[in-house]
Formats: sequence, C-alpha cells, structure tokens
Amino acid sequence: MSNIQSTYILAANRAAMELFKISTETLMESNSYDFMVFRFCEWKEILKDLEEWEDYVSINESTYNVLHRNLCVKLRELIK
Repeated sequence: MSNIQSTYILAANRAAMELFKISTETLMESNSYDFMVFRFCEWKEILKDLEEWEDYVSINESTYNVLHRNLCVKLRELIK
C-alpha cells in the first residue's frame, strides 16, 4: 500500500497574490477571482496549468478548502 501525499497550491495573478499575502480573508472578501487552487500528487500533473499564472505558493489543505469554496461562490455570482 502506498502513502500518496497531496500537495496544495494557490496560483494567482499579482494583484490576487498580494491580497493573499495580506491574509486569506482579505483575498476572500475582495472582488478578485483571479486565482485558482490545485490539489495534486505529482508536479508533472500541474506544471502546464501553473504556466498560466503569474505566481503560485504552497498552501495547506484547510486553506485550499476555504479558497476553493470562496472561488466557487464568486464564480457562481459572476455567471448569474
């Protein structure tokens, strides 16, 4: 049995990353949806997707979950 670990990444444009650096809440409360969160097991799975973003940073699972939920809410509002 293998013990596969997931890695979590926040990828964003510069403005969204600056908001995240202030705090997760600042990014979540902003109007910005110029970010994406990824969960993966091997870097080769994600490298092509990361090329589309200006910056990325490792995050923990909890931060991944709240940012994913926040992004879903923002995008749902955008397409209504």
